Amino acid sequence: MNRYNRLIAISILCAGIFIGGYFSNKLPVNAEMFKANDSIELMADNPCETILSDQENQLYTLVMEYRKSKGLPDIPVSPSLSFVAKTHVRDLEKHNFSGRCNMHSWSSDGKWSSCCYTSDHARAKCMWDKPRELTDYTGHGFEISTAVYGALMTPQQALRSWQSSAPHNAVMINHGIWKSHPWKAIGIGMYGKYAVIWFGKEVDSCSKPAVDKPLE
Repeated sequence: MNRYNRLIAISILCAGIFIGGYFSNKLPVNAEMFKANDSIELMADNPCETILSDQENQLYTLVMEYRKSKGLPDIPVSPSLSFVAKTHVRDLEKHNFSGRCNMHSWSSDGKWSSCCYTSDHARAKCMWDKPRELTDYTGHGFEISTAVYGALMTPQQALRSWQSSAPHNAVMINHGIWKSHPWKAIGIGMYGKYAVIWFGKEVDSCSKPAVDKPLE
């Protein structure tokens, strides 16, 4: 890994490692908590047909409003990166990575390369390559993630968590080393106690995903 890429990994992941450890799954989440989003969280077979749930769309809106307050433009929603994000939050919820393996880890239960993402950033490529492994998106993917104890994640909680972490905040509003990385695509994933956002510098060839209909 060259020095530039290592700086990127350290910047985006040092807060992710902290949050991943601090919010490790010490308390089980009651299955009843998932009734509210079971039927709206179905995954599309085709990444280009990925849709955002109501909560994911709320999180997207909150992040874009936050960027607007900083004089920054909206980032187009990417079906491909949203597919990656939705896939990852389900993998996180199922496997509850914690301790040595932080929340940028992936299990061996899917059609992707697995990895235990550790604090030395030796497996940064595992993150960067996921959009190309799972979709036709051609660029790198950069992830921020967060989780809560024993409850469903809300869009407001996710945004506050990232705003309170300097490295995560820098990614959202293109500060520091991210100033020269104008984001052209963004993917949102929320499931159970997890929320993740994926950013990309390349435009997604898929069109903007629709917002799923809320439950009756």
